[in-house]
Amino acid sequence: MTRDSGLGIRDSRRRGLPWLVAVTGAMLVAGCGSDKTPTTPSTTSSIVSENWSSALAPGGTSTRSFTVKSAGTISVTLTGAGATVGLGVGLPRVSGGGCRLGAAVDASAGSTPQISTQADAGQYCVQVYDLGTLTDPVGFSVKIEHP
Repeated sequence: MTRDSGLGIRDSRRRGLPWLVAVTGAMLVAGCGSDKTPTTPSTTSSIVSENWSSALAPGGTSTRSFTVKSAGTISVTLTGAGATVGLGVGLPRVSGGGCRLGAAVDASAGSTPQISTQADAGQYCVQVYDLGTLTDPVGFSVKIEHP
């Protein structure tokens, strides 16, 4: 026969309580090993490589946004273009589109980055723009590498 002790716990359950506490305590102690090997945080940052191709009109600009997932280096390479053009990296404008450039160069196509800059995690953009020398549209290709 089980009876209520007045605390809402029946006597039959109260008798099993010490056993439950002992088993739970044993499991907690078993989980605490004495492994003295220190753990070191691992930072695995992979480099993302994006290729972008488009056309640039005389007097025009072309912009592409991308996301940097962790702090590191953004490298931008103009890999193909029919003329020397402006190349820049910056932050996307909140309104009106486009890119607020933080670094810019006059660039001809090449295989090494024309821009390499440190960046925190966040939204960034690359912009290719006419330096005022284009008379016809020109195609271009850009490689963007970032964490």
